[in-house]
Amino acid sequence: MARLCTKVFAMTEHGERYRVKCLSCGYEKLVSDLLSISLCPRCGSVLGVNHSNNVFRVDLMGRGVWRYSSLLPSIPERISLGEGLTPISKFGSVWIKNERFNPTGSYADRASAVIISYIKSCGWSLFTSLYERDFTKSLVRYAQSQNMQCRVVALGMNFMDIDDILFLASKNIEVSFNIDNEEKPFVRYANPLTIEGLKTIAFEIYESGVSAERIVVPSETGLLALSILKGLNELRESGIDINYEIVAVSLKNSSPSYLAGVRDVKVVEIGDGEAYEALKNVISKGFNTKPLSALSIYVAENFGKAVAVLTMGFKTLSTRSSNVKRMIIEVLLQEKRPLTAYEIWKTKPVYTLRAVYKALKSMELANEICFDVVSKGMRKTKVYKLC
Repeated sequence: MARLCTKVFAMTEHGERYRVKCLSCGYEKLVSDLLSISLCPRCGSVLGVNHSNNVFRVDLMGRGVWRYSSLLPSIPERISLGEGLTPISKFGSVWIKNERFNPTGSYADRASAVIISYIKSCGWSLFTSLYERDFTKSLVRYAQSQNMQCRVVALGMNFMDIDDILFLASKNIEVSFNIDNEEKPFVRYANPLTIEGLKTIAFEIYESGVSAERIVVPSETGLLALSILKGLNELRESGIDINYEIVAVSLKNSSPSYLAGVRDVKVVEIGDGEAYEALKNVISKGFNTKPLSALSIYVAENFGKAVAVLTMGFKTLSTRSSNVKRMIIEVLLQEKRPLTAYEIWKTKPVYTLRAVYKALKSMELANEICFDVVSKGMRKTKVYKLC
């Protein structure tokens, strides 16, 4: 039985909650449920939420992507696991926006935060999601943080990443291979809420103030490139003068389907041989990432004055970083109680406090350490413990 969101978050003058607009052809439609519609019925591209009054304002008290709530849908429940605010660092001649530092190590966490917030605000505790690599793992993680149940529908085992299969099995997630029997609410990767979450990458690049002319994005479907373009357009509509060119990188003969006919995104296709050499080059510089992410660095270096978005990448740990991690484990074993980063450093100040913070962040992302958030005086802080 189909279930639509019946709770009112925001109403238009026509009694509908949201106006969606195709990011390619401009088709518009009023909808009452942002998960009930996915692709444009006119051109097949993706639909985004059309905000009537774009005002860019940073909410310093907002967690994760919700620091940009002025340009996000009006949703009462705002779930965050600390996604966003990922680092931008200079690497050679380019800037790298490293999305590896999201809770599950993927840029998809930005989308999951908005989607799960919407689902919870609707009062749903059970939903179905169409399998998508990286996205599904992120969505399940966010759902389980709110005690929600997520069912997964996949086109077949051969379409699934082995790591994702192992993850879903370990979490006892129900997986079906009959897409015709999906239950509502049904979440597809390409939906207006995904775009709302992913566009916050553009806001963070603007906030960082880096000097660049282009944003280079790895693109299989083009959804991420369109999301960042939407974010930039909303900044311009807010009166902010920015002029980044969006460059979408893909492998030859696999052009991003959602970018067909989009004039504001430059598509660069790389052949297999060149792509392999680019991947070797990036790995030699200390990065362990997926091929398309590696290509974004490669293309950004060729263009110059660019920000490369690394969707699933990270710089490999140095020997010194490994030593800091060992020291942290030794202190926690010795003290036998949860400690703040400062307390860990104070117990054994062999390395700098900054190095301890950096190692703890890396250990969090790799699930090598656990933490709780506790109140200390008038503020909240993390205390770390061995899992």
